[in-house]
Amino acid sequence: MSVEGIDVAQFSENIDWEKVKSQGIHFAFARVNYGTYKQDTQFASYWPAIKKAGIIRGAYLFFRPSEEVDPQVKMFAQALEIEPGDLPPVVDIEPDYKDREQKHDHWSDLTLTQRLDRVSKVLTAVEVTTGYKPIIYTGYYFWRDQLGNTSHFADYDLWIANYNPGTPSIPGGWNLHTFHQYDGDKKGFPGISGDVDRNRFNGALDRLQALTVPAVSLQQGCIGPKVKKLQQALKKVAQDSSHPEFDPGSPDGIFGPGTKKAVIAYQQANSLTANGIVAPGDKLAIA
Repeated sequence: MSVEGIDVAQFSENIDWEKVKSQGIHFAFARVNYGTYKQDTQFASYWPAIKKAGIIRGAYLFFRPSEEVDPQVKMFAQALEIEPGDLPPVVDIEPDYKDREQKHDHWSDLTLTQRLDRVSKVLTAVEVTTGYKPIIYTGYYFWRDQLGNTSHFADYDLWIANYNPGTPSIPGGWNLHTFHQYDGDKKGFPGISGDVDRNRFNGALDRLQALTVPAVSLQQGCIGPKVKKLQQALKKVAQDSSHPEFDPGSPDGIFGPGTKKAVIAYQQANSLTANGIVAPGDKLAIA
């Protein structure tokens, strides 16, 4: 049993999400950014529209090994507000060509050790900044040839690109796949004016729903719109009270030492556990 879905980026152009849902599509992944080279121009409109249509949504970062990890992850996290009922974030690990005609891939500029180190760093950074363990998107031959068919990351959920309608080949020590991208760059899908990739979830709809995420605590290292809202709430409380120590500074969406210090001051003043962690449901987190 499987569940149909799609993944989109700015090349998908205009999308009527209600029409897409009517075609039996239950989930959709949207690209947030292509390294730091490009913020996807359609993501900001796709993200709320997918949810409004009642489609389970997810978001992905196309990782570029030629760039530093942290700026790519920061761009991803700052643009993305993951909510309960969404899918975990995705790190897209695939060829990143310098020259498509010559098939020269940026990954080829690195040793195997360096490639594996970059993968480990980006996965860890996404988990720290978003609070969620990411899904890995990759292809069988890429993982085998560029990453040595390593099984080091086999405890991550796998979204495998393998363009055939049957059971995909699985690399790297995974026993099964979670998602299968079985067709790519297709035009003519009802409701989508540009290209779209087709996917299947490996299981029934209730299992897909079980994969969606709960709310998580905000703490040092987190980045994103929820952190910015927290900072704005702290700043307002500081302004409305005689507690300037609650002010975290400029709301930048980055939960750094200044924000932690402000949270602890607030917790101490309100006889709360002063650990600098804002749990789901805390009035600061939902302000």
